[in-house]
Amino acid sequence: MNKLMECFIKNCSAEDMLFETYGISSDEKFDCVFVAPCWTIDKVFDVAEVGAEKVYEDAYSVSFKIQSGHKKYLYIKLQIGGPNIIDFCLLCYKLKCEQFVFVGSVGALVPEINVGDVIVPTCAVSGNGATLYLCENFNEKKLFDKAYATPQFSAEIRDICDKKGLKTLDELVVSVDSIVAEYIHADEFKEMGAKLIEMETATFFEAITYIGKKAAALLVVSDNSSTGKHLIGRTDEDKINYHKSRSRLAEILLSL
Repeated sequence: MNKLMECFIKNCSAEDMLFETYGISSDEKFDCVFVAPCWTIDKVFDVAEVGAEKVYEDAYSVSFKIQSGHKKYLYIKLQIGGPNIIDFCLLCYKLKCEQFVFVGSVGALVPEINVGDVIVPTCAVSGNGATLYLCENFNEKKLFDKAYATPQFSAEIRDICDKKGLKTLDELVVSVDSIVAEYIHADEFKEMGAKLIEMETATFFEAITYIGKKAAALLVVSDNSSTGKHLIGRTDEDKINYHKSRSRLAEILLSL
């Protein structure tokens, strides 16, 4: 067990903090966990069709079990931002599940990426302050380091998408802590090679990898600041393209 988790356990009175905080027993087994900071479950799955069972809800999260054939999945909606992602991910260190997929929206920074494009990124630039807490000692030089998905797991997701006729892109994402303040830094992000921007993917990759699990992301482009296709005020065509792509994610996720 690594030093970070040893220190946490030493200062924690509960035997199963995942259950105490999120209502999910670490003893329960899942084939895959879907982590969604901005999408309620009905944005991805037909709840009645997949027989989703709500297992926990509070002011900060809501989670569902999904049974599909012989496989069982967990879908959890969290609050947005790296701090919420890192705590949930780290508390999954004992959970009987090896595969975690981050699902959500991502904005484009360059004109060649379109609203509705589906992204399975290899890595993300970590502009999240939360990610720095995974270091035993703070090191501000690690801000804007790259965080990586699990290569084989990402490749598996791309292959499933390809077989189902869903085209995917692999482009560099930058994860940031502020929506309002991101635009003034757009050129700096592009100089880093980033073509996409959101708030949690890098922290998710780092935290899930930190606890020895497999991490991947499945993202849908919701807006493009470089072409004026903003999240608020999108055209009907852009809304259709976005929702059409998002509606395809369920069949991909239930294939894992």
